Amino acid sequence: MDIDERNSSEDSPERSVESSVLVQWTQRLAPRRAATKSTGENHSPPEQVATNPLLLSVAQTAMACQFEVLQNRQQYPQGVESSLEALQLIEKVEQLFSVYKPHSDLSRINRFAHLRPQCVSLDSFTLLQLAQDMHLVTQGAFDITAGSLSEAWGFSRRRGIMPSQSEIEKALQNVGSTKLHLDISTLCVTTESAGVTVNPGGIGKGYALDRAANLLAESGIDDFMIHGGLSSIVARGNRMHSATRGGWLVAVKHPWDHDRQLGNIRLCNAALGTSGSGKQFFHFQGKRYSHLIDPRTGWPAQSMMSSTVLCASGAIADALATALFVLGPTAAREFCEQHPEIGALLVYASPQTGKLVLEAINLPKDVWIPNESVS
Repeated sequence: MDIDERNSSEDSPERSVESSVLVQWTQRLAPRRAATKSTGENHSPPEQVATNPLLLSVAQTAMACQFEVLQNRQQYPQGVESSLEALQLIEKVEQLFSVYKPHSDLSRINRFAHLRPQCVSLDSFTLLQLAQDMHLVTQGAFDITAGSLSEAWGFSRRRGIMPSQSEIEKALQNVGSTKLHLDISTLCVTTESAGVTVNPGGIGKGYALDRAANLLAESGIDDFMIHGGLSSIVARGNRMHSATRGGWLVAVKHPWDHDRQLGNIRLCNAALGTSGSGKQFFHFQGKRYSHLIDPRTGWPAQSMMSSTVLCASGAIADALATALFVLGPTAAREFCEQHPEIGALLVYASPQTGKLVLEAINLPKDVWIPNESVS
């Protein structure tokens, strides 16, 4: 196995429009402490935490996965209550975003927005604004309107099928975030035609985690990790355990062999999003097709096994993980080199040798910790 580590830290004299957009969204979404809150009385003494390395875990199912809040046990008196409130907020966000709930904001957009404007909640409107900007930043590699392609390939029904080229071209006619029209003065959404639909699959969990993490931070919880199905994570502060050495350790599994661990990522005051093809795929005439479809071509992305993104926001990490998977190793590398605030771990097979490559970009050595046995 080859391990390629790169670190880009030099900023260009003038940040691009895309970088400015990412910075603005990070400032808007990333969890932050409420200035009026004091946490001194909420912390247990360090020696008490150190001698009690157990975790407090509060979990709940939402968005077709398990969301879990992890805290240092006995550190915060309000820990359980705040965790429950965070999970309840995630459930509320699901009620707004789920395309499987007929009265959700996004379902109403998909059914009626081509006929008349659909007024939605601030959360739903913000999600769509973010999705449009992620479409711009990634030059179309992330697209919240790509649901018709998943339908054409059968992945929306959890059974892959090989569509004809004409079916792909027909689906592509309804893909494009510019086909969504957002009126910020009324929080209303219209679409250009009946076939244009939105699906929050590549960004919704991360957005919900950002909202929940902000709630935890504002309630005085400085040290926590919250995840949705382990593929979307937001962490703040430290797991107070001697083996962790700061932050929260997140295991990185082989994309296709989940019993094999490639290493750990130390997550501290950051978010993580992972996209991979290990669970949803099918074979046709000896070729493997993943559920992650390039919205620009209509065909499944083929050159990556998984992509993991680290940044300050869960929603941005989710969207960029999807986009980097679609872009492939070369374009993903170039993207990260142009955006040094974005860290990434790319996993793919070398075109020359077929060996597994782990490429760490903008990840310091104390953040990405590969297994010593990796070879």
